[in-house]
Amino acid sequence: MKFLKLDRSVMRNFGMTEKNRVITVRTNILSIIINLYRNKVPNIPSLVVFGINDSSCSELIAGNVYRKQVDYPKIFKLRLINKPYILYKTLQASLLKRLLKILADNNKEDELTFLIFNGSLSPDNIFDSIKTNHRRVYIENGFFPNTLQIDCCGVNAANSLPRDAGYYLNLPNYGVQDLPTKVQVRKLKLSYPFIQLPDDYIFFPFQIPSDQQIRVHSRWIKTMDDFMDLIISFAAKYPDKNFVIKEHPSFKQSIVGKYPPRKNILFANGNSTEDLIKNARLVITLNSTVGMEALLFGKPVITLADACYNVDGLVRHADDTKKLDEFIMDEGWLPDERLRIQFLGYIWNQYLFHGYFNNLPSDTLLKIEDIVKCRQDA
Repeated sequence: MKFLKLDRSVMRNFGMTEKNRVITVRTNILSIIINLYRNKVPNIPSLVVFGINDSSCSELIAGNVYRKQVDYPKIFKLRLINKPYILYKTLQASLLKRLLKILADNNKEDELTFLIFNGSLSPDNIFDSIKTNHRRVYIENGFFPNTLQIDCCGVNAANSLPRDAGYYLNLPNYGVQDLPTKVQVRKLKLSYPFIQLPDDYIFFPFQIPSDQQIRVHSRWIKTMDDFMDLIISFAAKYPDKNFVIKEHPSFKQSIVGKYPPRKNILFANGNSTEDLIKNARLVITLNSTVGMEALLFGKPVITLADACYNVDGLVRHADDTKKLDEFIMDEGWLPDERLRIQFLGYIWNQYLFHGYFNNLPSDTLLKIEDIVKCRQDA
């Protein structure tokens, strides 16, 4: 089996020990044009002219444009910056789509597998726009340190993890000793002070506002401003409850000070996420990995978006304020303990790939082949 991947820096080490099995496609426009020329594609100048305004690529690059506008609002509100970026990404997507189709057609479907990083943003999402039956494997950060998701269906909320509690309960029994012992430590992009927390609080971990997990998989809460408005409304309704927020450590723009202060809303950006989880009465998240980490510590979790751990009995899912209100008031609920251990045991021992982008095992490609074969046999 051979593999085809793009020249993403994060994917650099896939195939380092078996370079003859991995085709790496360079994605800058000049390299794509050269590759098209080598494959004897006619009328390349015409393809470039057409590609700049290829409307079929609008949806492919929509997530990239949205991310830039959210992450760098002052810069990408300028037409002088935004328009050239859109033209570049459109042309890149149009030409790369043609090239990947050619490379796919040159290899039998059962002999070539696409290795895709995440798959939600261009250029990686271009693989899914190609009409071909070649196998696809999606790769993304795992839920715990030094792990990856490697999945034939997708990653995060789109992955292949069963959402049926019965699946996990019918597996051979796992024990506490079979669970992970550490959670991710996320480095802060900005410096914040440590704050003293109340004895009883609900923890709200924020996500990166431009996260595709929100854009694609959150049907109710679409932005962190929506999330904040929701918290403010509940803080006003329940002045005796404490609401603790931690913004995502990787996001450089804070909303602290953007909203009028309330005594029962606290920002704990300088506190460790692990401590915030351990000391919380309840964790409410959209679909953050923090929800998975909260399960590791036996905490009740409410999700507001599609998440791969949305399993009845494991977490509670609220898709409107009425349901959320009901769950918040039900203070005695806890995840089913056996289901929690079975789910996390399966995640840790069966689902997650142990290794990371910068320290892949030498037999990584063989393990990916096994994942593909297991998927075919399922």
